[in-house]
Amino acid sequence: MPPYPTLVHSFPVFPSPRLPSPPSSTLQAYEHIFFSSPSPSHKNALIFIGGLGDGPHGVPYVRSLASFLASLNFSVFEIRLTSSFSGWGYSSLRQDAAEIQALVSYLRKGLGKEKVVLMGHSTGCQDCLEYVLNSGAHPSPSEGQDKGLKVDGIILQGPVSDREAIKMSVDPTEREVSLKHAEEMKNKEEVMPGDKMPEGWRGTPVTAYRWGSLAGVGGDDDFFSSDLPDSTLAKIWGGLGTKRTPTLILPSEKDEWVSDSLDVEAMIETWEDFYSQAVTDGQKGSTAWFESGLIPGANHRVENNPEGEKFLCKRVKEFIESGVLHEG
Repeated sequence: MPPYPTLVHSFPVFPSPRLPSPPSSTLQAYEHIFFSSPSPSHKNALIFIGGLGDGPHGVPYVRSLASFLASLNFSVFEIRLTSSFSGWGYSSLRQDAAEIQALVSYLRKGLGKEKVVLMGHSTGCQDCLEYVLNSGAHPSPSEGQDKGLKVDGIILQGPVSDREAIKMSVDPTEREVSLKHAEEMKNKEEVMPGDKMPEGWRGTPVTAYRWGSLAGVGGDDDFFSSDLPDSTLAKIWGGLGTKRTPTLILPSEKDEWVSDSLDVEAMIETWEDFYSQAVTDGQKGSTAWFESGLIPGANHRVENNPEGEKFLCKRVKEFIESGVLHEG
């Protein structure tokens, strides 16, 4: 890919109940710009959040997506979280959501953006759900005034269970030993000893808390496992429906981090059932947008298939046109 321009935005991160001591007082977001546009910066924003080990400009399709969305008056911002690149092992979804909230505030209040959408790739999908469900920034319609931190929709590309991906890719004995050691560590913010981590996971320092969150049953990162009970699914997908959050889910058809035995489309249908029930329960005439579609032929990062990348960009554009701009 040839060089391309971005605008770098530094935005403040203030102490909050969920992040009393921010690791940094300022963070950066990178806005994709196109000098061919009448205005390089648009009135709406999509915040892109990568997965474990990702950071700005690490996921290959984002530049193409930014080009597709420019016609809708949307700019794409890639946020550099404290957890970006190798920082994920010291971080948490709670911290990510607080930092994303700071960017949403900056976009709304500092730049006057009208619509703000979150898009996650891989573990970034967990950040999107954490933001809407647990950050306190996203009230339900019955919970009072919108404080300006609510987002207008979420897009989940390549949502996979980190727990199940780890289980299928590491030695089972090593995984059990690592989880047992993480559970026994008194200070969950201490880094796991390298010799207690499974092979393939020893190159990045990881706290006991984050390892348990990613690899353990019911950890804070455990949003997409195929064996979650209905009570948990109701909290997640019913929670989105209750908040009437427009949602687009785009799994990759050939995702190498998903078991071949898993019926992804059937699983998403179950998620949609919980979402739809929550939207309509007790609210006659209530509507919200829930859409999904397998990206044909695509691997996890949609880097193996140009047609898959085009499909992704087209579906995101259609979703924003119908589920975000049409709704308000």
